[in-house]
Parts: sequence; structure tokens; C-alpha cells
Amino acid sequence: MLQRDKAPSIAIIGAGLSGLCMAIRLKENGFSNFTIFEKAGDVGGTWRENTYPGVACDVPSHLYSFSFAPKPDWSKVFSPGPEIQEYIQQVTEKYDLRPHMRLGAKLTGAEWLDGSWLLAFENGDKVRADYFISGMGGLHIPRYPDIPGMERYKGTAYHTAAWNHDHDLTGKRVAVIGTAASAIQLIPEIADKVAHLDVYQRTPNWILPRPFLEYSDRMKRLFGRLPLLEKLHRLQIYLMFEMRFPLFRRDKFFSRRASKMFTKHLEEQVKDESLQAKLTPDYPIGCKRILASDVYFPALQRDNVELITDPITSMDESGVTAGGTHRAVDTVIYATGFKPWDQMEDVTITGKDGLDMRSYMKGGIRAHRTVAMPGFPNHFMLLGPNSGLGHNSVILMIEAQVGYIVDALRQARAGGAKVVEARADAADAYDKKLQHDLEGTVWAGHCKSWYQGEDGRIYTLWPWGTRRYMREMKRVNLAEYELTS
Repeated sequence: MLQRDKAPSIAIIGAGLSGLCMAIRLKENGFSNFTIFEKAGDVGGTWRENTYPGVACDVPSHLYSFSFAPKPDWSKVFSPGPEIQEYIQQVTEKYDLRPHMRLGAKLTGAEWLDGSWLLAFENGDKVRADYFISGMGGLHIPRYPDIPGMERYKGTAYHTAAWNHDHDLTGKRVAVIGTAASAIQLIPEIADKVAHLDVYQRTPNWILPRPFLEYSDRMKRLFGRLPLLEKLHRLQIYLMFEMRFPLFRRDKFFSRRASKMFTKHLEEQVKDESLQAKLTPDYPIGCKRILASDVYFPALQRDNVELITDPITSMDESGVTAGGTHRAVDTVIYATGFKPWDQMEDVTITGKDGLDMRSYMKGGIRAHRTVAMPGFPNHFMLLGPNSGLGHNSVILMIEAQVGYIVDALRQARAGGAKVVEARADAADAYDKKLQHDLEGTVWAGHCKSWYQGEDGRIYTLWPWGTRRYMREMKRVNLAEYELTS
């Protein structure tokens, strides 16, 4: 059983960045009776799962780390995945979180029963907890394409998020399906190893320059000796990224400037006009995730690489057919992204009066203040609906959410309340305002992306800048919640 003392027992699901941040702040605020349940054998979440060649963060390192746990010796401006995973492990040790962990504990169900949560795990364990906090995240469940005949393919096939490190690509004929974030990192890493590479592009992306800048040893030492200098550097990065936000509100000046950056970058790196045309998006910049790379366009122009923009019609035992042409390959790599909300596919969460979370979400994927839902008492969600960003570091959102949840628990404890539940009227009003604000963004109605659901509802992104989010999440308004003793 989870209960260890008289303090409320808290179950955190997931040992990625959000779950670990939650645990650290709980510990600092006197909530020591918590356990982190992690399905895998180690911490890390997204950065543990994604190990494909070239994996890196597209947010600068000093901003993609906790404000309270800086790392002065980041190797590069944009850190590679293994270094981020190492940072996560270091944070885990620094805050002594391993005694609070149960690894290999995959949640299969959670039910609000008799005033607390009953959690069920794949290994058969059942645990009671007063509070249930989800930090499962959304960028770890691979999305596979729906291609007729793909199950017939007899070569080696895998997703970038399930990289097959035992499979040597050297000298192989390879097909990469997809050209978004993981693909533009992966393709330059393997293009010089394979015999031939077919790159299947459905939609071109807005790709801006990203030089691979490294921090000098001198700069690392200065950051270590002068913490204020590191904080100022982080602030500089934050302000630079935050200044991009007007682009997503369809600001013409910022849109023109960003478009010119893309065009200049493309024309400098790609001289062939027909290839330029294939790589130029026909939708507003920012409508899909903006990418950055200095090596992707050159990789596409290698003699052994072919960019294919014809729609894929089928696969068979030996390869892929697109535009009436069949191309045989030894290996197929799916760089087709993730299912940002499908962590609920194999988890059944049942709130009050038998309310199933899947049924609740059928009315629109939503959460009050992005973290709570009426009908699900004492349940909070990190990186929940509408807390993603298109322009800045999601770490900022995580820290704001964690602070908000800690404040809710603190106020509940001070007032003697044992149950905290979002009010339905407050949640509805918040969601209506949120969706109204999203109507003025570049994401609304201009292109189909993973930002939207099948119904066109934008359920992943926050419609304003991070300063507004942090201000709104600074303190819980208890009038928006039902508190019971």
C-alpha cells in the first residue's frame, strides 16, 4: 500500500521530466508521502524512449532544463538526446527520488472508489492513493501510418521511437516514411551509410537554420562559477524564443520575416528549382511545427538520396509503391510521429459515478486550467490538454503546472479538505474561452496537423505566450473547485 504516514498519499505516474518535477516540488513543500510509478526500467520518458541517430532537442539546452536545477556544462546549444537523458538521471540522484520510485509499474487502470484512487498495474499490483497525478506525457507512443499492405512487408521495419540498434543500415536500401521533426534529424545521420535512401514526403515543412554550436570549455567554467551569468543566458534565450509568439497570432510582420528566413535558407542550400518547389510549404508558417536544421537540405541532395512526393498507395513483401512506381528496399523506417493523447488507449480511468475518461473526452479533449477535470476528484494531469507550445520550452509549462498543483494541495490541506474537484461550470467557461482564443491563431483551420483532433479542435496548444500562462497558474482560485472534508 502507498500510505506511509498521515500526510495525503500521492501517486505520480511517469518518471519523465514532468513527473520528476512534480516529485521534487512536492518534496520541497513537505509532501513526502508520494510514489513515482514508471512503466520502464529507468527514468527519462521521451528521452529514454527515443534513441534514433541524431536525436536532439529543438529548444536550447539551458532553457530545456529546470530553472531550479541548471546544468552549466551543456555541450551544445541544442543538446543531443543522450545528454538530456543523462541530465534527467543526474536530477533524479540530486533530489534523491529513487527511494520514491517503483520501476516496471505500468498503469492499466485507475478508479475513484470510496474517497480515494485505486490504481491497478500490469504486474497485478493494486495501490490506494489519495491523489493521482498523471505525468505520462504524449511523445512516446508511436503513430504508424495506415498503408495498404504494410503488414506484408518482409524486410526490417521499425519506428524511430523504437529504434532497432541491432540492425546495421550500412549498405542497405532504406525507405524513410515521413519528413517531420525526427526525420530531419535522422536522415543526415544515415544518408552517408546506406546504399540508397528513399525519403517519402507527404507535406513539406517550414525549416529554419540551426547551426550546431558548441559551448567552449571557458564558457562552461564561467557558467559554473557565476550562476547569475547562466541565469542571464537562460533569460536571453527565453526572451528570444518568446518574441516569436506573435507569429502564431498571424502577425504579418513576423510571418513575412520568418518566411524570408526560410526562403533564404532553402535557396542558399538548394539550387535546383524543382527540388525547391517540392520543399516549399503551401500553408502559413507556424500552422505545423516549425523545424530547424542546417544539414537536412544538403542530405537530400546526395546522389544516393531521392525525395519522393507522390502519395504512397501500397506496400508489399519487398517495398513501397508511390505514384505508380514500386521501389524495393531492405529496411523501412517510420518517422511518422506520435499519438499525443493516446496514452489513454490502454489505461482505463474511472471517476465519480462511473464516469469514464474516454467518454468525457469524446465531448472534446479538454481540462480545466489544463490540469484538472470535473468528475475526477483529486486527479491532476501534467502536460495535459492545451499546455503544449509552438514557440518556447515546455519546461516552463511543466514548472507552472507543478506549482499550481502544489498550491491546490497546500490550500486543501490548510483548509482541512480531503477532496479537490474542478467545478463543471468553471471548466466549461474556461474551455469556451480557450477555444475562442485559439480561433485567432495560425493553427485554426489552415492545415491539418497533430495539433488538432479529427474534429478540428485544437487540444494540444496554449493560445497565448508563456508569461500569461505562468501568471494565470501562479495561484489556485478555490472558487473554481469543489472542496470537501
